[in-house]
Formats: sequence, structure tokens, C-alpha cells
Amino acid sequence: MTSSSPQNVARDQVTGIVLGGGLSTRLGITQSKLLIHLGGKLVLARVADALKMVCSELVLVVRPEQEDDVPDLGIALNMHVISDTVPYKGPLAGIHAGLAASTTPLSFVVAGDHPFISRNLVNAMAAAASVDGPESPSAVIPRSEGVLNPLHAIYPREHWAPYFAHAMSDGETSPSRTIEKAISADYPPVTIFTDEDLERADPRKISLMDIDTPENLNAARKIIEARRFTPRHHSLG
Repeated sequence: MTSSSPQNVARDQVTGIVLGGGLSTRLGITQSKLLIHLGGKLVLARVADALKMVCSELVLVVRPEQEDDVPDLGIALNMHVISDTVPYKGPLAGIHAGLAASTTPLSFVVAGDHPFISRNLVNAMAAAASVDGPESPSAVIPRSEGVLNPLHAIYPREHWAPYFAHAMSDGETSPSRTIEKAISADYPPVTIFTDEDLERADPRKISLMDIDTPENLNAARKIIEARRFTPRHHSLG
């Protein structure tokens, strides 16, 4: 299923769920990626600032007993901090925990290492979730260059919280496999955001960009550098 051209969804209908429990093994650093400075701002702060414009509440999901500074930073950013659904772990447990804590019909789930979230794209995806009406919401998941992006997606809480719980109880650990099963079964409903859909809201598709590797991080820094400018200096007198 592909998206249509729906209208915007009210901010109070969407919770932002940020997954902050990932390890930074591929990046080769000892601290969380969310604590990296990009352009003078911590990555998690960049994510939170973008989502506050389109979501009524922000939920930060961390690992149980996570001992770095991410939970404290989340609290300082006025996020509701919770931990993965135990006894499970990984992104599927994080998504489920976030949906279980959500207080709105829709939730935008994103990995915390996405520093360039597009508010236009989040709005477009949330609107596409409700194109058939609020009584029949659909998950909206990007498939860019053939790859699903379950950690940058809209999920309706009512159907997807129990669906993910059932998948975990069956031993599933992969969000992508879980979603592909839903697509095959045609339930819960899934709307795929194609590259064309993505480019309409985010022409460079940098909202999907993460900083999972040193190459990704260098590319993100180049984007930040290209955006810098010298502001006009006004008289203080």
C-alpha cells in the first residue's frame, strides 16, 4: 500500500518515541551516540527539539539499568524516560515499551541517532496514517531504496502495541521481519512511504540518516558545516 496526499494531523494526536538504549559498537566509541556534539548541540537534543514541534509528548526508551548520561539528559529535555519491555531487549522491546507508554492514538518512533529529523516528513507520515479516517489508522513505514525503516515510522498504538507484544512472545527480535509479516497478512494495516513520498516532504531524505558508523558521522558533520552561516551583527546600543 502506498500513501495518498492527506492533510496534517494535530500535534496532540502524536507522541514522539525516541529509542535511546542502543550501543555504539559500529561507531567505535565508548559513549552513546546520543551524547555526541553536532554543531554545538547534543544529538539527543537535536532530536528532541525537532519532535517537540510536531508531538505532544516525548518518550525516551532506554535499556534497563542504563548507566550513561542519556536518561538524565532525557529528563533535562522534559522527556518521559522509560526502559525496554522486560524480559525482552533490543529495538522491538523499545518500540513496544514506547507504544505502551504513549497517550495518543499515533506515535512516531525514531532511533535516537537521527540528527536531521524533518518535521514536514513526520507530519506527512502522521497524516498518511489517518488517510482512511481516525477509526482505521495505519502504520506508516518508509521503504527507501528497497529497505524498510522501522525505526523512523508512525505506529497506531491500539493495534501495534499488542502486535509487537505477540511477536516478542513468539521469539521475534527483528522489527523489520515483524512488519514484513504484517504486510504479508495485511494486518495490522501498513502504508509504505516510497522514495517518491519521502522526497516530497524531505527532498534530500536526510531525515532517515543515522550516525551508525564513522562514515555516517563524518557525513553528518559535513551537512552541519554546510548549513553554518554568519549572522548579521546588530548594535547593542
